[in-house]
Amino acid sequence: MFSVAINTQTPPIRFRYTYRDLVDKYGFLQFPIDVSLLDPSDYYVSVGGVAKMMLSLSKKFKKVRWVSLGPGYPPEIKFKDLEIYFVDLNPKDLQGYTRFKEGIYNEAHGIYKYEIQPEDYIAYATYNWLSAQKLLEFFKDTDIYFINDFQQLLIGGIIGPSAPAVLWYHIPFVPEYLSPKVREFLIRTFEGFDGVVVSTKRDLEGMLRVGMKGRVKQIYPFIDPNEYKRASRQEVEKVKEKYGIRDEKIVTVVARMDPMKSQDIAIQAMKYIENAKLLLVGNGSFTSGALGTGKANSWAKKLQSLANEIGVRDKVIFTGYIPDEDLYAIYEASDVIVLPSNIEGFGLTVCEGWVYGKPAIVSNGAGVSELVIDGGNGYVFKRGDPKDLAEKINIVLKDPEKYSLGRDTIKKCSVDSSYEFIKEIFVDTMKDYGKI
Repeated sequence: MFSVAINTQTPPIRFRYTYRDLVDKYGFLQFPIDVSLLDPSDYYVSVGGVAKMMLSLSKKFKKVRWVSLGPGYPPEIKFKDLEIYFVDLNPKDLQGYTRFKEGIYNEAHGIYKYEIQPEDYIAYATYNWLSAQKLLEFFKDTDIYFINDFQQLLIGGIIGPSAPAVLWYHIPFVPEYLSPKVREFLIRTFEGFDGVVVSTKRDLEGMLRVGMKGRVKQIYPFIDPNEYKRASRQEVEKVKEKYGIRDEKIVTVVARMDPMKSQDIAIQAMKYIENAKLLLVGNGSFTSGALGTGKANSWAKKLQSLANEIGVRDKVIFTGYIPDEDLYAIYEASDVIVLPSNIEGFGLTVCEGWVYGKPAIVSNGAGVSELVIDGGNGYVFKRGDPKDLAEKINIVLKDPEKYSLGRDTIKKCSVDSSYEFIKEIFVDTMKDYGKI
């Protein structure tokens, strides 16, 4: 059992109100604020993939402290057994940080090339420095630092040789998508960590192609299947009634509203599918909401216009954010889960669908496609090709019950199996520091 300091951009708990609002509402609040004493409407558990992964993993460790970005959030909170600390940024630095990390994100997904601006990099470095400072406050009783994703790439170098630090780089690493400057920046920051984890064989091969030095391991992202409740028939009927679904087949995409998720391909595919409804489940990410980019609303409006233009608006349902209870019922009701992303780090919603025994149709640009067995647990389609997607959907809708291997596949992306691989790289790294 390890004592671990976890670092993610997106916090495991997201607040609907600022710390100042909470003080106005409750008066004096003692740190760390125990969120169980607050009204449940004040906050909610993050639905993002990285935060959800780390929440399930944190149960495996002896002690966990967690540092995240939290603009306007309380400095410290307690959530169950977790101690969570928030890093705040002034509005100018927050904007610069967001531009820089979105530039990395967009290059990694082949959306556009990013011209690095010095002021944006300074803001990004400021956030990383503040995060590292908070992490190092736990130095005396922390066995290992576990840093998650591209928003915190400088922390390995800042922590340096003082303590073992492992990075999990969750977004795609395809060197050919990256400009030389960004590619070199990524490689140098990777080498500042004692170990790097990537999510897919595709990304591991990318590391090898650029001659990455140091300890690199591939581990599939994971969920805890036990956290997903089975919905009753009544709950399924209730959610179908809520969204006006009668006897139609249900094609479901669970993803934040983001151009990278390519919901437009799923909408275009509906031109070639009869007697089915497309459920687009999700709203914005932490970046779109708390960081104020407005990306989610803009993309949702474009998707609605597209559905109108091609005459499938009556086949497409936008649910926005939904609570877990509705999500479980939607998975239960769905005939097929679709991940249409042009390129994706992984795609945990496919694994969620497999928990319910649902077939998945995944683009060949999604990392989870490495686990899809054509005709067994779903199909892989050619990314960006709505006709190929529609063809695969029509095949599956003829007999969705036939594709039941997903229940076996889920074992490869469950927290229990992934923990054993994570433990290996932690132990290997900690040995260098005499901690084992």
